Formats: sequence, C-alpha cells, structure tokens
Amino acid sequence: MSTKHTTTTTSTDNFDEQLIGPFAIVPKTDCHHLADRMYTLPQSARRVNGRQPPCTDCGETKENWVCLEENCQQIGCSRYQQKHMLAHHESTGHGICLSLSDNSFYCYACESYIDSPKLAQINQQLIDMQ
Repeated sequence: MSTKHTTTTTSTDNFDEQLIGPFAIVPKTDCHHLADRMYTLPQSARRVNGRQPPCTDCGETKENWVCLEENCQQIGCSRYQQKHMLAHHESTGHGICLSLSDNSFYCYACESYIDSPKLAQINQQLIDMQ
C-alpha cells in the first residue's frame, strides 16, 4: 500500500522576507506627505497621570492619535473607537499622526504606516519621557 504525500502551501510560507512575522507591518519610508521639517511631539500629546490625553471630540482615553500638523494640537480616537482622528483628517486634510498607544506613525493620505528620519526627534522625545 502506498501513501500519497501532498504539499500544502499556507500564506505564511510566502511572506516577505523583510517581515518579522506573518502579521508584521512594514512602514512606508517614502511618504511624500511629510513636510520638509523635523517633527516634534505636540504638548497636547503628553500623558497625564500615566494616561493618554482624551480625544478632543468624545473624551475617549485609549487608542488615541495626535495630529502632527504644525500648530495643530488635535487628539482623536482611532478608527476602532469613534474614528475622530479620521474625521479630523477628512475635514482638515491633516494626514500625519502619531499613535499614543504604540508610538507608530500613520499617513491618512497614503493609508499607510510610515517611518522617516523627519520623525526621529519625536522618537527621541518619546524615549526621553519614559
């Protein structure tokens, strides 16, 4: 009696070698929506008693984002809450923001997580706050 062997391919067999795992996100490094300046952490993004600042619109205190447009202090909740940061982008065109949950950067215009040397100063400020 012979046994028939089959090879099954899963989605993790063909994942990009640059990824750390099958669910890792590789940020875009060439976002042309970033202004020609070094970005700094807005004062409104500072934690209060160890908590994220509340969403400007609904008061939510988890999964919030801060707008990184110069002179904008908007804090908005995520698309998994009431989507106030997305609404801010849609009404103002401000596209670059920082997650106050995991310190990732996102560009709404690119619809992608991003990374750039222009964001290095914010990364350093976040490290210094720890």
